[in-house]
Amino acid sequence: MKTPKTFTIVTFGCQMNKSDSELMEISLLQEGFVKSTTYGDIIIFNTCSVRKHAEDRALAHIIEARNAYKNSIIVVAGCMAQRLSRELKSNYGVDLVVGPYHSPAIGSIIKNFIQHQSNGEYISQDVKDFVSRIHPSLATHKDDLPWHKWVTISHGCENYCAYCIVPYVRGKLISFPSQQIIDYCKLLIGNGITEITLLGQNVNQYGQDSGDIPFYTLLEKIAQLPGLYKLNFITSHPKDFNIEILHVINNNPVIARSIHLPLQSGSDTVLQAMNRQYTMKHYYTIIDAIHKLLPMASISTDLIVGFPGETQKDFEDTINAVRTIQFDEAFTYKYSPREGTKAFTLPDSVPDTAKQERLDMLIQTVREISQKRLMNHIHTTTDMIVERISKKSEDEVMGKTIYNHPIIIKGAKEDIGKKYTVTIVSLKGSTLYGERSA
Repeated sequence: MKTPKTFTIVTFGCQMNKSDSELMEISLLQEGFVKSTTYGDIIIFNTCSVRKHAEDRALAHIIEARNAYKNSIIVVAGCMAQRLSRELKSNYGVDLVVGPYHSPAIGSIIKNFIQHQSNGEYISQDVKDFVSRIHPSLATHKDDLPWHKWVTISHGCENYCAYCIVPYVRGKLISFPSQQIIDYCKLLIGNGITEITLLGQNVNQYGQDSGDIPFYTLLEKIAQLPGLYKLNFITSHPKDFNIEILHVINNNPVIARSIHLPLQSGSDTVLQAMNRQYTMKHYYTIIDAIHKLLPMASISTDLIVGFPGETQKDFEDTINAVRTIQFDEAFTYKYSPREGTKAFTLPDSVPDTAKQERLDMLIQTVREISQKRLMNHIHTTTDMIVERISKKSEDEVMGKTIYNHPIIIKGAKEDIGKKYTVTIVSLKGSTLYGERSA
């Protein structure tokens, strides 16, 4: 009897990739492969292509593994496999490349490759080759937080922002059937999951490709499932944001009062060059609606500085927008050219020194505003779910509020995963401190 081959999955990039890695693990186990914590017979790199740095990191690992484990099967999956498939095989000694459409079926792909030394390239983006992400076996596969589960509701994107590689490597929008998602969420809750995060490249476009229910209806149906403590969703695109989402949040206490709404730039000129398909006037309309319907809601965003053609005036427009909107949090980046995108053909006109200066100023501005926003929550009462023991004290635990702000209270290991109502009493650095309400 042959000894089963072992596998290791190394994951880079976004939560979508982490979710895909879970599916790959299930597929491999179902085909009789054995999971290993060290490199062995099969080494799989699930890769990201959003930024060049992400690809460079993955390539370094691939080169190291190929040189050190000459008899192992090296597999590259994910977005970089889709983008650089032939180069990975010809220049880096990769045995098998598996794009995002195929990766959840990687167990049978590798088994077939071993038995027949068959085709080592699976990068079709034909819808008939797409493997669903809703898999009942995931219900018993625990996240890092065992009471939490990421639930992918759609795959791909059709917005073609000028700087973004995702539509090219992930393919067009594919919404999964709403009833299938709802039934899966019921199964999760039945298996002890109390917090769910709905995941999509652009959740606001859910159902537009299939004629299924709109996202806000799906959100409401899941929020009303018994046994759920908290429901989150990411990511929203401003051009498709429907105000009905805010009414659904307002009417369902389990939905986090936390909205991630990537702005990218505060300049209409830059937004047009980025092909974001909205104006600052439209974005402010959404922000005004959030403040009206959910006055204490946390609003976070993504911002890019140094996009080709960005002038000092354009950057000042971004700073002014940040000061006007008062984001609770912002993920900030220097523009980095990505081969294959529309922006890659544009002159990278902003010197790196200017990009860094703008980024530093933006980060400082966001931090100052974030501190003020957090101060507004002192002496208020909110719900939280405990996630872990505090790094600074074994007598304290850390979790997140319904606004997804980190908070620390007195507690112990047995509190992890439980929901408490707390009163916020102070702010230290960027962390809130609270006390359990009587």
